[in-house]
Amino acid sequence: MIDRIKVRLFLGILFSCFFSMLMAQNGHLEKGDSLFANQKYTEAFEEYTLLFDDGKASSAMLLKMAFIQDGLGNYADALFYLNKYYQSSADRTVIGKIEELAQSNDLDGYRYDDIDYFGALLSKYQTHITFLLGSIMLMLLAYTFKKSSKGEKPIAASIIQMVVIACLFGVINFKTSSMGIVSVNDALLRSGPSAGAEPIDFLNKGHKVKILSQNEIWTLIVWDGREVYIRNGNLRVI
Repeated sequence: MIDRIKVRLFLGILFSCFFSMLMAQNGHLEKGDSLFANQKYTEAFEEYTLLFDDGKASSAMLLKMAFIQDGLGNYADALFYLNKYYQSSADRTVIGKIEELAQSNDLDGYRYDDIDYFGALLSKYQTHITFLLGSIMLMLLAYTFKKSSKGEKPIAASIIQMVVIACLFGVINFKTSSMGIVSVNDALLRSGPSAGAEPIDFLNKGHKVKILSQNEIWTLIVWDGREVYIRNGNLRVI
């Protein structure tokens, strides 16, 4: 009896905490949207940032954050949020704005093709596709088991099942190339992950680069066809 009471009490506390967190998140979003609607963009951005830092950003919110930063003239931050929006929505209409900002500020790394679009689309629907393929696999398993129990050999079903499993494995492990946007002017690129490594070049904020790896201090990127290092604090990972 005491154990049941403890379990119920624990579940009650857990539910209460979850509900409080949900209400707090909705409160920040509602307040941010209200401020945005009243053109109080700086205050709205502060509310949105709280949600973004907590990993609770919606596509619509990211678009508003990009709009605010663009209006403030912070083109690098605007590009960051526009790219985050594109990742979460696979909305091709935003590419024009991204390319416009990049071209007007003479920035590299903002070329998009069908492969990029496919990656964004797959990232957006990854959970749905995984669930669909998993359901198909379970149905095929049940079908082949039923046929096998009758002494039959469902070869076609077995082949399809293998294909579905391969697709499921690919979707689960799918990951687009990590990209980052330089967040400061005169960011120094070096030949190695050390303050004593040979300086290679300086980059101004806004350039988009491919990320190969990252440790606590340095990020290995590709710039101008060469692998170089940049400090983590000078780069925002998209």
